[in-house]
Amino acid sequence: MSLFFQLFAGVAMDEMDTLPLIPLGCWLFPIGIYLLVLGFQLGMDKQNRRFVIVRCGWIQKWWKHFFLRNLLNGVFAAVSLLTIFKMIDLFALHMFTGNLKEISVIFVLWTVHAMTLSAIFLFMETLRIKKMIPAGLLLLEGLTFLSGFHFRKSARFMFGVWGMYVQSNLYEDMYGFSIISVIIVQITIVVACYWIGGCFLKGKEMEGV
Repeated sequence: MSLFFQLFAGVAMDEMDTLPLIPLGCWLFPIGIYLLVLGFQLGMDKQNRRFVIVRCGWIQKWWKHFFLRNLLNGVFAAVSLLTIFKMIDLFALHMFTGNLKEISVIFVLWTVHAMTLSAIFLFMETLRIKKMIPAGLLLLEGLTFLSGFHFRKSARFMFGVWGMYVQSNLYEDMYGFSIISVIIVQITIVVACYWIGGCFLKGKEMEGV
């Protein structure tokens, strides 16, 4: 099994008879890297935040600019992370396993899931709990996955498995989630984070952001 598949495809049903700590650790490892990169990007952005708000002149306009720009940065970071590990497989480990369709689905599922994590991250930034965000999102991933592990029939409804190709109906016929449905739900979460975040910031003084 390639490194790319181990890190980004998820935890397969046949590995869930006993608590899959190693596969789950492999899944959480790139997500942890991604959240650290996202946090670093937002930390750099914070240095210029007040100047951008002043230039925008309206906090709602600033939020749109802030949310969309960092969401796109998150998508770029996710695709870059996927590509780096695929290149490691191809050129360093000489692993050429996996067909193009499988690799493409993994790219799409992981990127959309990462984008959803980005949206939640950006929304939580408005709640002034910045130091807890990466740990909280990792806990969300791990705990919802473990809930699906204990109640297998409900696994398809758990956030922590939605980025896993091996938990999708293309790989797991009986318990796999519908890829289209999960993508729609995650896009809905992204939109909700943007809308609720905007409502939360509405009326706040610029100095309080």
